[in-house]
Amino acid sequence: MRNRSSSSALFSARLGRQGLEARVLRVMGVIDRFFSLNRTSCAMLTLKQIEAVYWVNELGSFHGAAARLGTTQSTISKRIHELETHFGVELIERGSAATLTLKGREVIDDFSAMLDLRQGVLHRLAGDDSFSGRFRFGVTEMVALTWLADLVAAIRRVYPRMVLEPRVDMATGLRHQLARHALDLVISPSLESDAGYVTHPLPKLESAWMCSPELIPAGEDRLPLERLAQLPVLTHAEGSMLHLRLLRELDRLGIDRGRVLTCNSLIGLAELARAGLGVTYLPRAYFAPYVEAGELRIVEVPLALAPLDYAIVHRGDAISRRVADLIPPVCNFAGVACRVERKREDICLGEGI
Repeated sequence: MRNRSSSSALFSARLGRQGLEARVLRVMGVIDRFFSLNRTSCAMLTLKQIEAVYWVNELGSFHGAAARLGTTQSTISKRIHELETHFGVELIERGSAATLTLKGREVIDDFSAMLDLRQGVLHRLAGDDSFSGRFRFGVTEMVALTWLADLVAAIRRVYPRMVLEPRVDMATGLRHQLARHALDLVISPSLESDAGYVTHPLPKLESAWMCSPELIPAGEDRLPLERLAQLPVLTHAEGSMLHLRLLRELDRLGIDRGRVLTCNSLIGLAELARAGLGVTYLPRAYFAPYVEAGELRIVEVPLALAPLDYAIVHRGDAISRRVADLIPPVCNFAGVACRVERKREDICLGEGI
């Protein structure tokens, strides 16, 4: 054990990572503590077996673990069976849903630490461009419209071999995918259910109430409650954070929910409002060109909706943490503005065309 500790200390010093020695010793300690290993037994504990146990626990099935690791269900079963047989323990309870045994629950956190440690070692030995796996992340429509392209470019600069799979959905839909391990990371408004994940706050998304200038008298910038109650309220699709907040405000003011018209596109909401079909709540910076062109006007309404708190949400694995570090520098909801399509009568055709 003394030689093992000395090797671990030297390994930690070479990597130059604070606290790594303690993590290495912790991993070695769990091997001794739970399996009473000699050197021959150590050789029989492989990272592929550890991965198999880890992902069966994370995804709740052998099928899910096989899909995640790019292998077959029988291979996953074989790896776990070999591990259990060699050490004379049972780690997974087979049933309708694969769950950890008591022994499995004792070691799963250490298995996670071993996989995390391996990823860190590979990162230092081969560099960032060595990672060639898939990374699936979800964003809201607002992120997709403004700075998703900058984010993809930033990730590719650091991880050129990473296979990126961005998905666009509402916050609640993205959380469901994160919980099912269909996504590795999410960028969206914060939710109460984020408590079980690693979160990093991002700048708030500032929005404003807007409507067609035809709906309010010239020179005025307020819609009183009586007038608002007569107009359709245009909002993002059901289940979105804005939709849920809006319904609570309508109930508070006693306005009929039947006047709410939903649309799953922010651009669609802007176009509906421009056509004079109601009042809507849109990101201020992105839709500024509509206001500048006189297509929409910013108005005050008695609906108090606070700016949306955006956040990065992910699990604690090493690669998700590193990707998360790349996000704040490129997060910019005001950096890109939409393009307002000119009216047909404003388009001038050149001579001879």
